[in-house]
Formats: sequence, C-alpha cells, structure tokens
Amino acid sequence: MLLSLIHRENPIRRQEPALDSCPEEDGKLELLSAMDIFRDLSEADVGALMDGTPMRTAPKGTIFYGAEDGPEVLFLLKSGKVELYRESPDGKKLTLAIVEQGSFFGEMSLVGQRLLGTCALALEDSAICALSRHDVETLILEHPSAAFRIIEVLAQRLQQSRDALEEMVFNDVTGRVAGLLLRLDEPSRGVVEGYSHQDLASMVGCLRESLTGALDGFKRTGALEIGRKRIDIIDRAQLEQVVAQRSGGIA
Repeated sequence: MLLSLIHRENPIRRQEPALDSCPEEDGKLELLSAMDIFRDLSEADVGALMDGTPMRTAPKGTIFYGAEDGPEVLFLLKSGKVELYRESPDGKKLTLAIVEQGSFFGEMSLVGQRLLGTCALALEDSAICALSRHDVETLILEHPSAAFRIIEVLAQRLQQSRDALEEMVFNDVTGRVAGLLLRLDEPSRGVVEGYSHQDLASMVGCLRESLTGALDGFKRTGALEIGRKRIDIIDRAQLEQVVAQRSGGIA
C-alpha cells in the first residue's frame, strides 16, 4: 500500500522509490503506542489496528504527495520531520507547517484535513506508517478518544496558520522571523535546529537574503547565536518584544 503512494523528488515525478524496511520494525508496536494519536489505546488495540501495516523509512527528499495528488491516507510520523507547503506557478514556496515526530499528516477529508494543493516533503530521513481511509474510519468508530486527539492536533495547526497569517499582515520580516523562532522553540529549550536559511525563509514568506539579514541583526544585538542549521535563542524576551512592537501590540 505505501509503495504505491510515495514518490521521490526527481524529474520523473511518478517513479516509485525503493523504500527500505525500517530497522525499528521489531519495536513498532511500542513506538506507535507512544504517539499522541494512540496514547489512550492499549497496545493490543494498536496492534489490531496496525497489523499488516509495515513501518518504512522515507529518505530525505521523498514527496509523499504533491499539489495534484491528495491520496486519502493518514501518515504516522515516528521519526524525522515533514514539511507541508504550497507552491505558486512561478515557483514561490510557502511553508504551512512542519510536522514533527510523533504526529501525523495526510489528505484526510474524513477528519477535516482536505488540503488540495498542498505538498508534503520529507526534510529528514523519516520512519513512517500509513493508514488507509478504512483504517482511519475503524479507528474513529471504535476509539472515539483517538478522534479527539486528531481534532486536537488539527485545531492546533489551524491556530498556527492563523497566527502566521496575522504576522504576515501586521509584521515586517524582522517581526515575522522573531515570531517564527518563538514558535519553533515551543518546548522553550532555547534551540531551533534542523532548518536551513531557505527553509526558514519559506516559512515566513520572504527571500533568503531578507531572512539572513534579520538573523544577523538579532545576532548583533545578542538575541541569537547562529550555527549550521542551529540557532540558539539567548534573549527570548528580546524576540517577544520585537514581535509585539512590529505588530503594533498584537502578539
């Protein structure tokens, strides 16, 4: 099932990749049970649902679905990172969300996630499983608590999209960059890592050069330390102040 739904980013869009079996397959049940969507289910319930659904490794650069695809499949992301984005006809890219490990993504109209025109790309090597529409229907009907977890995640993503839209309207690039770094540091560890400058520029809807200029400005004021795909937030309060000032008090 999974092999027919995933293709790699290359000139022949429909060429199917040879996905490797995941080395974590032996511990799949334990790994999946720890995911948010299944956290109210017993291991026996998860095992019955996922029986016959292998865990696979999707290499970095895998396109799970493109703007014109939209398979009705729910992908469970055990490890790695996936970008959801839209792309204009002239090639401009806008990142809608970054899906982290332990969450899910997919074109599931059944759960209110009909995102026609949205693409999904693996930013890192990722371990995944895929649930068909029938699987998701079974999950929701037999385990209403799982449906609540799905709604909970979708509501959070909707709020994040609204926050990003608000920042696009009310903030300049510097304010949008500050807001993005604060969102990506949701655990408040003071570290944002794994993103290139181009990745971050796509998330705030600006040129890479503009993004780099904003980061350099924060570095000069001591708010950030910048390394290769790693940004250390030294002065969180300064970023919060910039967001409030640049948006006219709207945080």
